Amino acid sequence: MRIEKLLKTIEDVFPKDTAMEGDRIGLQIQSGRKEINNLLVTLEIDEQVIDEAVKRKTDCIITFHPLIYSPLTSIQENDRVGKLVTKIISNSIALISIHTNFDAFSQGTSSILAKKLNLKITGFLVPNKLYKNTGMGIIAQTKKPMTENELLKIVQSTCSSPIRFSHGNKMSGIEKIAIVGGSGSSFIDFALENDADAFITADITYHTFHKANGKLMLIDPGHHEMEKFVPEGLVKLLKENLSQKDYTKIVQSDIITNPVFYYPDTEKYSVLQRQNLINNKKYMVN
Repeated sequence: MRIEKLLKTIEDVFPKDTAMEGDRIGLQIQSGRKEINNLLVTLEIDEQVIDEAVKRKTDCIITFHPLIYSPLTSIQENDRVGKLVTKIISNSIALISIHTNFDAFSQGTSSILAKKLNLKITGFLVPNKLYKNTGMGIIAQTKKPMTENELLKIVQSTCSSPIRFSHGNKMSGIEKIAIVGGSGSSFIDFALENDADAFITADITYHTFHKANGKLMLIDPGHHEMEKFVPEGLVKLLKENLSQKDYTKIVQSDIITNPVFYYPDTEKYSVLQRQNLINNKKYMVN
């Protein structure tokens, strides 16, 4: 398949105008490739992913997180991005990014997570004014009213991660949930305007938790943990929109690229913090 044909198919399905302003999407590295046959889909690029691509005889990697985001003033191997760019080019692999234009897609990042959480999607959090059936984030409905603990258990089980959260204005009867996969704190006002009971997103700051406390339940299961289902969704959609005669194979990467680990047992965090507070009070002067 000509690389131009793949890029046109991606543009048709995930229009670049639906992406967030300034996002780095599309062809990032061509590596002299005009024809491509074997596609490897990954959440993001690291050395292990490139090694996997070489082993699988991949000639094009589709990545969700762009490798090149800030302008490159030089390509040097003592820099992470420079080192990865060098390795991709030296192995004649093309690199294409489908990022927030996939977030905005009707079957994109937030919708995939909502389905994994067994929620019913009712609409977009912020509909796109130019493109029908696209938008950032989603609004979803639980199948029955839930308590905060019930919702937290489902999110924790689905995302396989410790959860940071703050209380909303309901301890029970939670039904309307807003979701923005990845870093979605900037959408908190939209969640409030939509009268959501809870908002699930990642990279929430301490002061943002304060802002919503008592108004809207905030749940942060982690950035990678929310987006880990994206490659699976991209593979499915690419296969649906490309003819089988256009490619030899489209596969999902087997590499877990998450650089974040957890220590110690996260279930003990709240107890430890409470104990610290009690211990500190012992030394307070009246």
